[in-house]
Amino acid sequence: MRRWLWTYSARRATPDFCSKAVPGSRRGQALTEFALVLPLLLLLLSGTLLAGFYAFRAAAADWGVFITGLTGGAYPAPADGPARLSVAWPDIRDRLTVELDADSRQARSRIAIQDTHSWMFGVELVEAQRGTGVFRLWRFYPGPPEPGGVE
Repeated sequence: MRRWLWTYSARRATPDFCSKAVPGSRRGQALTEFALVLPLLLLLLSGTLLAGFYAFRAAAADWGVFITGLTGGAYPAPADGPARLSVAWPDIRDRLTVELDADSRQARSRIAIQDTHSWMFGVELVEAQRGTGVFRLWRFYPGPPEPGGVE
C-alpha cells in the first residue's frame, strides 16, 4: 500500500502535471482580469445611461419651449395646452410658461428647472434646464404694422 502511494505521488509531481500550477501560468488569468475590470465597466455603463437620460430630458425641455411658443400665438386662441401633451414628462410640462404680447406681435415661451435628486450611495444628482424662445407673429395678423411699430 505504501509503495502505491509513493508511485502515485511521484506521478503527480511530473513536470507536465505541475506546469499548470506554477506561477506565471495563464490558467485563470482571464477570469481574474474580468473580475478586476468589471466594476469599471459597470461604472462606465451607468454613466452612459445617466448621460443619455439627461440628454433625453434636455431634448424634451427644448421641444416643450419650441412647441408651446409656436402654438401660443399661432391661433386666435392660444393652443399651448394641447401642444404640452407632446412633452414626455409631466414635471417638464408643468414648468413651461407662455407669454403672448399682441402689441409687439411676439410669443415668448420659457422653462426653468433646478432640481436635486438623491441617488445611490448618497450621490446628489442635479438637473438644471433653462430656455427661452421668442416667436414673431407677423404672419398671423392681417395688414402691415402701424407706422413706427415693430416690423
